[in-house]
Amino acid sequence: MNTQLYVFTNGAYDKNRLQDIYLINQDNVPAVGSLESIDKLKELLSISSYHSVLLLDKNVIGFSICFREGTTYWSENYKYFAQGLKTFLYIDRIAIDQNYRRKGLGKSMYKDIFSNASHENLRVTAEVNTKPMNQISLDFHNNMGFKQIGERQFDDHDVVYLIK
Repeated sequence: MNTQLYVFTNGAYDKNRLQDIYLINQDNVPAVGSLESIDKLKELLSISSYHSVLLLDKNVIGFSICFREGTTYWSENYKYFAQGLKTFLYIDRIAIDQNYRRKGLGKSMYKDIFSNASHENLRVTAEVNTKPMNQISLDFHNNMGFKQIGERQFDDHDVVYLIK
């Protein structure tokens, strides 16, 4: 499989790629948060510090969106890390098309995020659902070297907070 990872620091995507990213996001709910529209996706991309797309033959098969400290991101999970850490890179969402999961692509995307964060000695943070339980993601993050530093219960889901 000949995939290519493209890293972006701005929200310049064409309409078709935005649609592909949006559909992959929605197909990965509840592992990632649902987005109400493509406009909300554009907003996330416009305030993100780092985002990438994974392409196979010019087709989007995965993406990531990450945030540094000090952004205007409204996520309660992001705010958890912002309250306790001076600097960090928060992985808000990373998702891969269901036809390409379990092939090492997520691991490659995380390694790229780690490499980017290491240039500025940033800790990498994330959260994973424990209700509904996302054991595959918990195991993945554990294998990638993340450690649990907190947890939170929401009305409709629970999460653990992780750091590497």
